[in-house]
Amino acid sequence: MIKNGEFCVYNGNEYELNEDNDGNLIIITTNREIIDATFVDEYNSGVYSKIISPNEIQEAYECRTYGLINGYKVSIRKELKDTFFVGTGDRKIADILGLNRTDKYLYEKEIAKDKIEVVQEKKKIEV
Repeated sequence: MIKNGEFCVYNGNEYELNEDNDGNLIIITTNREIIDATFVDEYNSGVYSKIISPNEIQEAYECRTYGLINGYKVSIRKELKDTFFVGTGDRKIADILGLNRTDKYLYEKEIAKDKIEVVQEKKKIEV
């Protein structure tokens, strides 16, 4: 699974971590198996959220996922069944990897999963 953003561990489960316009911490998930009656699906979209306090969080971290192809770093934009959709803004890397120009400063291509080493970096954050 490709994860980018801020996450936390709450009651032993991992949730996406966000903040609302009032500065409240909010945990978010689409996994119905790790929610209880205190979570709400405000827009009936299958995304459940709950306001929590910082002291309820066991761990908080920022997660960044990227791919390495032949030692070159690329962004993983989307995970498909057998491939990843990857991109870079570096023209030299794009030329070496055969990525297609899709915007003025963006090169992208669908690459087989077995050709990419997925790297996930986690950095602890304070909330």
